[in-house]
Amino acid sequence: MRTVPVLLAALLAAATPSIADQTGPNVLVAGPTLSRPLTYGPEPRQGVELFTRGRDRSPLIVYLHGGGWSEGSPKSGSRGAQADHFTGRGYAYATVGYRFVPEVTLEQQLTDVARAIAFLRRQRGVDPNHVILIGHSSGGHLAALLGTDPSYLRAAKVQFETLRAVVLLDPAVLNVPPVMTSQGEPTIERFFRPAFGNDPARQSSLSPLRHSEAPNAPHWLSLYDTANMFAGAQSADLTAALIGSGAKEATAVPLPGTTHMRLNNEIGTAGDGATVALDAFLARALPQNQRPRFR
Repeated sequence: MRTVPVLLAALLAAATPSIADQTGPNVLVAGPTLSRPLTYGPEPRQGVELFTRGRDRSPLIVYLHGGGWSEGSPKSGSRGAQADHFTGRGYAYATVGYRFVPEVTLEQQLTDVARAIAFLRRQRGVDPNHVILIGHSSGGHLAALLGTDPSYLRAAKVQFETLRAVVLLDPAVLNVPPVMTSQGEPTIERFFRPAFGNDPARQSSLSPLRHSEAPNAPHWLSLYDTANMFAGAQSADLTAALIGSGAKEATAVPLPGTTHMRLNNEIGTAGDGATVALDAFLARALPQNQRPRFR
């Protein structure tokens, strides 16, 4: 059925914009947001940007950008209101860069992200025992796989139990093999084939849905554009599998009146439905972090 590859083509094209400058802040509480560009490896893309408000041991939100595993920028998670929004609610917030396919394998890309998380957990102002992943588009796939397959974090010497919650924003794919049956489809050949190859066993090993048996991160939220039926269906499948494997919470929430890119870019802005759902989810997942806010 060609509708899935065509839909994926539109979404992945939208998720690979040119890098834009950061826009102005949206400060929700008193005090500035402090930004620290840091590197966790020798390669140019092995960098992070950590945002804090100077608090000690704040739970860490790690943002993974989209771009079809081969493009994109971590600035997709910091050019708007996200950093101010999350630091204003008592979190440390970081955006992560990683090497791209096909220069590295997807497994090496996941290793980059796991190493970045290990590095961030050692930074000033971060609570190393409370980590939350937020991933958009292909970054949603990375976040979901890290949250269902403990091997990547454990190889980076990160205790899997420190991963407390995973948030997926219009995830690109959660069950890979069915997508790979569309031979010759431009989107498949441009993005998916370099990332997942032709081996069905490898495709399965890189599918979060195929790792849904315990252990998994305990709290899950998938937010998807109602027009993205593919993300909705795969999110529902993963949610059901996670609940069946003992997750404390796993919810898929459709969001009308948005788009693949707006869902990501408007996080943290006033009146945004995705932000309302995300904030409520984090309050349930980390109730100990709910503190009085000061305007």
